Amino acid sequence: MLEIDQIIQDYGRYIYNYALKLTCHPADAEDLAQETFIQAWKNLDGLKSELAIKKWLITICYNQFLMKIRQKSSRIEELSEDFQMLEQEGFMLNDSSSNPVDEVLVEEEIKELQNGCFLAMVRKLTLNQRIVFSLVDMYGMRLEDVAQILGTSILATKGLLFRARMNIDSFFADHCNILNMNNPCSCKAWITFSSNRNNLQLQTKKLIETLNYKEKNYRFDLEVRNKIKFLYSNMPDKKPSEDWYIRVLQSLK
Repeated sequence: MLEIDQIIQDYGRYIYNYALKLTCHPADAEDLAQETFIQAWKNLDGLKSELAIKKWLITICYNQFLMKIRQKSSRIEELSEDFQMLEQEGFMLNDSSSNPVDEVLVEEEIKELQNGCFLAMVRKLTLNQRIVFSLVDMYGMRLEDVAQILGTSILATKGLLFRARMNIDSFFADHCNILNMNNPCSCKAWITFSSNRNNLQLQTKKLIETLNYKEKNYRFDLEVRNKIKFLYSNMPDKKPSEDWYIRVLQSLK
C-alpha cells in the first residue's frame, strides 16, 4: 500500500486541478486539496486497490467540496425544484464539436487576467450548474460520469449543462471584447485601470451576482458557444504553490 506522502507527491497536482475546477479559486482549491489529503490519510484503509486511487481521491475531494459549499449557501438548487424542466432542457443541449479558434490574446499577463475572469464567472453559476460545467467543459469528464456523481439522470445533467453554457455565453457575448470587439470589457483596459487583482475582483463582484440568461432573452449562438468552449477547455493546468506540499505534510504530523 502506498504511503500518504507518496500519494500527495504523485497526485497533489492532479487533485489540485480537480479542486480548482470545482472551486474556481486558487486559494480555495489549495484548501480543498489539502483537506482532501487529510481525509485520505484518515481513511487510508478505505483504499482497496492502488488502481482505484484517482477515483477514490476525486470522490473524497468532491464530498469535501459539497460539504464546504453547502455550509456557506442556503440557495435552493434546480434538482429539487424543476426536475422535469431540467430534463426538457437536456434535449436542447447542442453538443457539436468546437471549430478551431485562433488564440486572440498572447501576452502572459493578459492570459492570467482572462483565465481569472473565466473562473470568476463560473462561480456565478448555481452550485449544480457549476459542478456540471466545471467537470464537463473544463475538466473533460463524461456527462455519464458527472450524472453518477450528482446522483441524477443523464438528461437532467444535460439540462444543467445547457443552462450553465447559456448563462456563461450570454454574459460574455454582451461584455467580453474577445468575442466581440464592440463589447466594453477589455483585458488590456483592465490591466491599465487596475493596479492590483483586488480592484478587478471588487468590480467583478459589483457587476453581477448570479448569471441568468433568461433575464436577457439570450438565444443560442453557435459562434459564441464554439469560442467559449475552446477558451474554457484550453485553460492550462496549474500547480499549487511550493509551500502547499510542505503545509499538507505538516498537517498530517
